[in-house]
Amino acid sequence: MTELLDYQMTEQDDIGLLFVDISTEIFAIPIHSVKEVIELTKITSVPMCSDVIHGVINVRGSVIPVIDAATRLGLPQEQKYDKYSCIVLYEHEQETVQDLVVLGLIVNRVRSIEMMAINMQTNKPAFGSHVPEQFVSKMMRIQDRVYPVLDMPVLLDSQVINQEILNHQQSLLRYKEQ
Repeated sequence: MTELLDYQMTEQDDIGLLFVDISTEIFAIPIHSVKEVIELTKITSVPMCSDVIHGVINVRGSVIPVIDAATRLGLPQEQKYDKYSCIVLYEHEQETVQDLVVLGLIVNRVRSIEMMAINMQTNKPAFGSHVPEQFVSKMMRIQDRVYPVLDMPVLLDSQVINQEILNHQQSLLRYKEQ
């Protein structure tokens, strides 16, 4: 019985992380945020959408919007998406409609899934990062490197993304009227 209790305590002291490449950087995504990782498939572009929306994909009969991770994080996309690129499916409950929403996040590649000791986490920096601080929940220290842990509910907040799309569409319409 004590072995079982020790094991449960160890499990609670660990955090599962999916390490991914976005642009030229390495980020960690909490594994509890990941519904599924799929290989890069044909993405259909959506007219009048901002650059954040890479397009939509069909996953087993469901249309899933795909967010470009590099663009969302404000990073230059120095590497093209290729056969190693993946789409991380993220599922969350949208409060306004009280329904589950699935979004895809396209990343350059998935590196690994790791169980990390929770004491390896550090607070995010208040400044000095090239990624908007609201998208980072913590930093994960591994040996001599520190990796940002993405705050998925903030990064893929569908209400914020919908507002960005609306703003983009309105700016396009104003431009056409001129």
